[in-house]
Amino acid sequence: MVTALQVAGLSLTALLLAKVLQRYAAEQAMLLTMLLCIGFTGAAVLSLTPVLERMDTLLRAGGLAADETAKLSKAIGICIVTELASDSCKDAGESALATAVTMTGKTALLLLSLPLMESLLHVLQEVFGCTGG
Repeated sequence: MVTALQVAGLSLTALLLAKVLQRYAAEQAMLLTMLLCIGFTGAAVLSLTPVLERMDTLLRAGGLAADETAKLSKAIGICIVTELASDSCKDAGESALATAVTMTGKTALLLLSLPLMESLLHVLQEVFGCTGG
C-alpha cells in the first residue's frame, strides 16, 4: 500500500522532472503529470476500499438495499474521476473543457440520485401517511 509520504516524495520528484521537461518537451511533461495523477488516484481508491466496505455494511444495517449502496459507491467514483479530469483540463489551460467535464459529472450524479430520491420520497410518504402523486 502506498503511504502519504511515498506519494509526497514521488510527486515532488515528478514535479521537478516535469518542470525540467516542460522547457524542452511540454507534451511529455503533461503526460508525466497525468500518468502520476492517475496512478495516485488509483492508489487512493485502493486505500479507500476498507472504508467503502465499512460504509456498505453500515448502510445495509440501516436498511438500504445492495443496489442503493452500490449507487453511493458509484457516486464517489464519479466525483473522483470528474475532479481528476477537470483539474487536468485546467492544468492544460482548457478551462472551458474543465467546466464541461464538471457539468457532465454533476449531471451524472443527478441521474444516479433520482432512484434514491424516489426511495426517500416513498419513505417520507409512509412516515407522514401521505397519499397521492
